[in-house]
Amino acid sequence: MIRRNTKIGSTLLKLMLPLALFLFQFTAPTGAAQLGIEFIFDVVPDAATLSTLPATGSTFYLQGKVYPFRSVNVATCAFNTATPRVLGTWRAWGEVADDGRLVTNHSLLLDTMGGTIEIQGVTGVLLANGQASPATSDPNGPTTGPSEVLAVTGGVGTYRGLNGEAQVRSYCSDPSRPFRYDRAFCLGIVQAPRGIR
Repeated sequence: MIRRNTKIGSTLLKLMLPLALFLFQFTAPTGAAQLGIEFIFDVVPDAATLSTLPATGSTFYLQGKVYPFRSVNVATCAFNTATPRVLGTWRAWGEVADDGRLVTNHSLLLDTMGGTIEIQGVTGVLLANGQASPATSDPNGPTTGPSEVLAVTGGVGTYRGLNGEAQVRSYCSDPSRPFRYDRAFCLGIVQAPRGIR
């Protein structure tokens, strides 16, 4: 009797799966693939400790401050105002990988928002259509980017249940190598739609 019920259940599952997929394509939220940035910050490291990389396998720790987006001049990495508002503390740690890449973990403690955002990944993974671009009208001057992507692995407090993609775009940068978090950068969070894991 148990085998017969198992066979019936298996057959029903095979019949229902195509129907479920057909219905999903008409009920899925439109624009699910066109997600926008939900949170965006400027981050300024306290010191440029990784401007020259130590040997592969070396560990590192970085720390800096989180500011509202557009607090930093993208061409010079200087602040746009004399007293920018600090939102919290950025901490990053990890290991130096091959080809100038870093294996990183990031934690943003956003005191003013009452939560943290956790991020991890390997540097040098470029965002599609996120190439470097001039920071000023001078095409030979400093650039922003290119944009790199990391995984948002969670959050607490205000950001509880957060997951998705972190887009990192360096300011006043050298686009010829993976970003080393040795200068100011922009951090945008694109949250995955609910229900997609």
